[in-house]
Formats: sequence, structure tokens, C-alpha cells
Amino acid sequence: MFDDNDYVCKHLQLTKGDLVRVIREKQLTTFEQIQDETDAGTVCGTCVPEIEAILEEELKKRE
Repeated sequence: MFDDNDYVCKHLQLTKGDLVRVIREKQLTTFEQIQDETDAGTVCGTCVPEIEAILEEELKKRE
């Protein structure tokens, strides 16, 4: 889907790598937690489905 250097949230210039790092370091489990940490998805919201997919991918890796 995205490479680590691809922008997921263009308004805040957050890459997939940025989001994955925060999810892993903070052990985040919900989209709301990602928003609290990064503000991703708070400007226009078009990146929300992509962020949720990245989170789901990361949570599967934890299992």
C-alpha cells in the first residue's frame, strides 16, 4: 500500500514510517490514540482509512 517514506497525511506531512514508529513506540491500539499523538486525520480526514489500515496491519504483527 504505502512505502515508509510515502506521505499518508499530506496536510501534516506524516509518512507511513512516522505513523508506524509512533504506533510501535507508544503501543497504540486505536485510531483516536494516533490522533492524540500526531493530529493525523484532523485537518481534512481523507487519510483516515489509510491510517486505520496501517494500524490494523501493525496490530496483526503483534499477534
